[in-house]
Amino acid sequence: MIRRSDPRSAMAAGLDRVLETGPASSPASLLGTAPRAVDRVRVGIVALGSVLTLAACGTEGDATEQPPPAPSASESSAAPTSADPSMDPDEVAAADAAMAVYRDVTRLVQDARRDPTQDWLPAYAQLTADPYRSAELLEVSALRDRGIAHTGEVAHDPEVAAVDLAGGTDGTLRTVTIQDCVDTQDFPATVQATGDVVSAERPPHVAVATVVFYPQPEDRWLVATVDVQDETC
Repeated sequence: MIRRSDPRSAMAAGLDRVLETGPASSPASLLGTAPRAVDRVRVGIVALGSVLTLAACGTEGDATEQPPPAPSASESSAAPTSADPSMDPDEVAAADAAMAVYRDVTRLVQDARRDPTQDWLPAYAQLTADPYRSAELLEVSALRDRGIAHTGEVAHDPEVAAVDLAGGTDGTLRTVTIQDCVDTQDFPATVQATGDVVSAERPPHVAVATVVFYPQPEDRWLVATVDVQDETC
């Protein structure tokens, strides 16, 4: 059931969850396994809510741009959202646009974890915003430093939970909330030097993403938070 959220609270709630939960709000948490895998082998990594400096990831000017990953045949043929009678045409258009960006991000997250040695900053800059972007790049960096990579696929079943196009003069922006059922059981993390699997076992679980429309100069929808929850699905 689609609901219209309060324009002043949608982004604040999403950002509060990210800053409170740390690693659970990163895009690695979108997968469910990477944060826990890295936690087993790393010591002293900074909280994922911290702002990632460009010096840690390289500058955009020096980076070789990588286009967002191409959709698979099954994802391309699937409708991005389920139409709801209560949604007006503007809300339907916003929901479809936000869902398309979210699907691109889920593919990007998997690609980055399969090969964390690449520079993924340009691709994340096209599809995500802070605090999500910084937290995710820290996770990818941690995988690279520890010699860990994922294989396989993550299964997703996202749907639009709320659309808020009101925005406000207090700095709030148009948002779409997406609830996803994430299954990472076929996406193990492995220490490449030893072949040891370090993924924590976890059943399919709920993740809630906040996709925000940023005005000029961005002028596009970007995933701003992903909150992984304890609820199974």
